[in-house]
Amino acid sequence: ARCASLVAVRNLNLWGSNLHDISVIAKCSNVEVVSLSVNQVHSLACFASCKALQELYLRKNQVAQLEELTHLIDLPRLRVLWLADNPCASTPSYRQVVLRCLPKLTKLDNVDVTQEERTQADDVALPE
Repeated sequence: ARCASLVAVRNLNLWGSNLHDISVIAKCSNVEVVSLSVNQVHSLACFASCKALQELYLRKNQVAQLEELTHLIDLPRLRVLWLADNPCASTPSYRQVVLRCLPKLTKLDNVDVTQEERTQADDVALPE
């Protein structure tokens, strides 16, 4: 696809495609929903330019470090994130760390975020 047409993409479903390299997503600057569950994604860097992104589904990938969340911090519309079944999801205080980095989330791993969780997240250190 040409770059001009990638800008027009609003919903991208690449579920179960065994993808390692998703760098082309950086050109989808207006994408709102991305489903990349069941792939081989390691890095979230390509999402930093997706300022319209609202929902990101990355279940069952290879994201190992919660530091990857720093690439999502400046996404003003991101409300839904699914990172379960990634190596980083076994990190102690995983939910609190994610919510500390991304306080606007309303749903994490298909579970609504509670006010109590938000309060607990305030006490957790940010990943560096």
